[in-house]
Amino acid sequence: MTRETAPPLDTEFQRLKPELLAQAIEQSPLAIVVLDRDGQVQYCNQGFLTMSGFSRAEVVGIKPYPWNHDADTDATYRSLLASQVGDDCWRGDVQSTRKDGTKYWERQVVSTLRDAAGRSTHLVVVKEDVSDRKLRRADYAQTRHLHERALASSSNGIMITRSSEDDHSIVYVNPAFERITGYSADEVMGMEGRFLVRDDLAQPDLDHIRAALREKREGSATLRNYRKDGSLFWNELHIAPVHDLTGGETTHFVSIINDISERVRYQHALEYQANHDSLTGLANRNLLNDRIEQGVAWAKRNGHVMGVMLLDLDHFKLINDASGHSAGDTLLKEVAQRLTACVRETDTVARLGGDEFVIILTDLPQPGDVDQIAEKILSTLSRPTEIAGREVFVTASIGVSLYPRDGDHGEILLRYADMAMYRVKEHGRNSVRQFVPEMGSTAISRLDMEGAMRRGIERGEFVLHYQPKIDLVTQNVVGAEALIRWQHPQIGLVHPIEFIRLAEETGLILPLGEWVLLEACKQQVLWRQQGLPPLKIAINMSARQFRQDELAERIAEVFASTGADPAHVILELTESMVMHDVDSTLVALRALKKLGVSLSLDDFGTGYSSLSYLRRFPIDELKIDRSFINDIHTNPDDAAIAGAIIAMARSLGLSVVAEGVEKNEQVALLSALGCNQVQGYYYARPLTVGAFAGRMREQQQRARPA
Repeated sequence: MTRETAPPLDTEFQRLKPELLAQAIEQSPLAIVVLDRDGQVQYCNQGFLTMSGFSRAEVVGIKPYPWNHDADTDATYRSLLASQVGDDCWRGDVQSTRKDGTKYWERQVVSTLRDAAGRSTHLVVVKEDVSDRKLRRADYAQTRHLHERALASSSNGIMITRSSEDDHSIVYVNPAFERITGYSADEVMGMEGRFLVRDDLAQPDLDHIRAALREKREGSATLRNYRKDGSLFWNELHIAPVHDLTGGETTHFVSIINDISERVRYQHALEYQANHDSLTGLANRNLLNDRIEQGVAWAKRNGHVMGVMLLDLDHFKLINDASGHSAGDTLLKEVAQRLTACVRETDTVARLGGDEFVIILTDLPQPGDVDQIAEKILSTLSRPTEIAGREVFVTASIGVSLYPRDGDHGEILLRYADMAMYRVKEHGRNSVRQFVPEMGSTAISRLDMEGAMRRGIERGEFVLHYQPKIDLVTQNVVGAEALIRWQHPQIGLVHPIEFIRLAEETGLILPLGEWVLLEACKQQVLWRQQGLPPLKIAINMSARQFRQDELAERIAEVFASTGADPAHVILELTESMVMHDVDSTLVALRALKKLGVSLSLDDFGTGYSSLSYLRRFPIDELKIDRSFINDIHTNPDDAAIAGAIIAMARSLGLSVVAEGVEKNEQVALLSALGCNQVQGYYYARPLTVGAFAGRMREQQQRARPA
């Protein structure tokens, strides 16, 4: 409570009529109460009655006051009445009680009335309800307290700095800032926040923060910061401007400091795992592709040469067979260390898998420099290595391609290095050769040679695609033909026309054929488990596979091990296969039929089958060769041949499938001729496992009743 000097009454105000003064006091929005010398209420206006809820009868002549029992208030009033100072006045906030018992705050101005002799005769109390203001002030204080507690208890570091052009000094940091950085608040006050970066200024994200500070806007960055003890931590920093009360001027910046070191370390670990070989720690194929493209770009800018070496250890399989895979892994790690020691830090050594390595040599002044490095590698590898208590000697075949001489992108450079490496294999191994254009003339034969195909089988590079077989009556997919593809690591997807003949010649067709049968049977079971409708999967058999001893027993073992249903398997044989030795063929076909499979005669019409043989063979299906289907809708002779085959098959009770269907006119004619099923690009190309399953699910959806 404070005392103030009351201003003198205006002389003009004294001349106002009493009636007008009484009316002004009575209608004033402020509450007015007049007390006599004994402190009893002599008058109150309507404003006080409205504010307090009392009636005039409950107020006038009353003491003590039912709206305020504070002894201090009464004493203040008495002190004013007793004062001999003519201009005494008191202002203060008093908590009062309404008639209904609710509390409220009054802001009071109390002044004395004096007679002509200057004696205090009355007190005039002017009251204003300031409860809302008090509440807002209390709320503001509580809110400010909460904000302060939030800043103090935040797990993120918070730093507030000034925002003038030449002053970004720190004015506040919270406890989390102290915990994260190791600096106390006293140590950093007045410093600029950039001290956390120290001398590590070559960070691109720093430019984002500088621009945000300059333009007085929000900004974010991930920065390398340093604690008081010098240790590094990763800071996910966000800054935001703080404006003055008018909202016009930026006075400060708030910086949120989030220590994400653990997250960054985890991300780095994941990136390392994704880009490095788990056994040797060398770059893997993912990182290799990136390094090759970077190397090409760098060499192009600087006019230098880049070398790509593809290295394959000679006879590594013998070491695995003789000493076990653990010994083989030990040798691979030793080879990785020796290769790394032979090149510069700017070069890249990668492991493709198995015993294949790739080395990217950047910034070579001359093409011939790569030969010196290759000889160094061969010399280093020739030193004996102790594995499982005995000395092991290892050699390597190295192929080399060069940018820009041999190509301008990674895929072609790797492919040419691969060709050169196989030329080394063909000429005795343990040597190095650079790619020359003449090697490209027999690229496919080299790339698909026995060793590459054998490694492809071991590494799981082969996949199956499935071409839908369509029922011409329902237009639904009722089966699929399993077709092998080679996902070669260097040249991509290779179709069977490029490698099947070589597989036949080398005998690799047998493990390939067994793999196709096993994989197709596994897929049949998996689709059944996924709720797809039962499908007949057609599997091609090679001549060498068909002539194997105990063929039926081998296939039966596959059915037993996979759980596949033989009734939903079709084995496709060509005319030339079954007509090679009719008697032996008949025995083999009957043995296969006993397993419960269906038999299909593929490429029918191109061989020399006779009706009598077809009647003897337990064949279930004929497939019309695509050569008769291509022009069936335009060539009457082809249409007549197809019609005759279909009629003959129907007379023998055989189903007929036409392959190579690509046009609607072909579909319409084959349907009119009575063909049962078709397959070809008109309906679908061979599909991946996922794409085929998706098509079957769409078919199921359409078949469900609305």
